[in-house]
Amino acid sequence: MNDERMQRYSETIIDHSQFPRHHGSIENPTHQGHGENPFCGDRVRLQFSVNAAGVIERAAFEAVGCAISTASASLLASHLHGLNLAQAEALFEQIRAVITTGPDGSDDEQLGELAALAFAGRYPSRVKCATLPWHVLKHALTRDDSVATTE
Repeated sequence: MNDERMQRYSETIIDHSQFPRHHGSIENPTHQGHGENPFCGDRVRLQFSVNAAGVIERAAFEAVGCAISTASASLLASHLHGLNLAQAEALFEQIRAVITTGPDGSDDEQLGELAALAFAGRYPSRVKCATLPWHVLKHALTRDDSVATTE
């Protein structure tokens, strides 16, 4: 990954950690999940509402944790709007791959600012921070009310 790309990714992570989007809660969510990373104390709660057509209309998160975890949750909540449940599931798989194996040449175009999560993959100790919100999404999609972890 070149320096210019890393700088752009870093700026996106910093922006979303300092100014999180869709932070808070929503009334009457149809799906929700929560998770924590017991090793560092990151905690994330995700809520979203799916309409009768199966499309996510609103999403919100609450998080306590590091900048990477907060930025990842903010990016997640920002990009759920307008997706159906199958698309959200596919997005989980894409993002997990980007974080754990690194970006390929098409990620920037295909994922937009979500590709910035590849930044965390350069720091093995931060992979769990970046993936926690996405594991919470997976639990919410399946309506699994257990605590999501990155294990």
